[in-house]
Amino acid sequence: MYAIKKCSKRDGRVVRFDRNRIQNAISKAFIESNEGNVDIAKKVTESVIERIVRSHIETVPNVEQIQDLVEYTLMDLSFTQTAKCYILYREKRNRDREQD
Repeated sequence: MYAIKKCSKRDGRVVRFDRNRIQNAISKAFIESNEGNVDIAKKVTESVIERIVRSHIETVPNVEQIQDLVEYTLMDLSFTQTAKCYILYREKRNRDREQD
């Protein structure tokens, strides 16, 4: 399987890809929704990674694309409450960034 080595930040910097950031965000959404746990978050993270690999094999994915894939994966796996928590947190962070 192709390994994701880099991702693009919002400011355009290309940095080392860190799967733990995805897993932590998914875990927090599961805690908020009470739909899952750390073990399920690990499995969902693997599904997200597979989607990133399939859709960005020739390119460096950016943060927004990765977050979109997290949302799609949660919804496809029927974790709708977790997806809602993830989306709401993402929107809050976007508003916070706009105010800075």
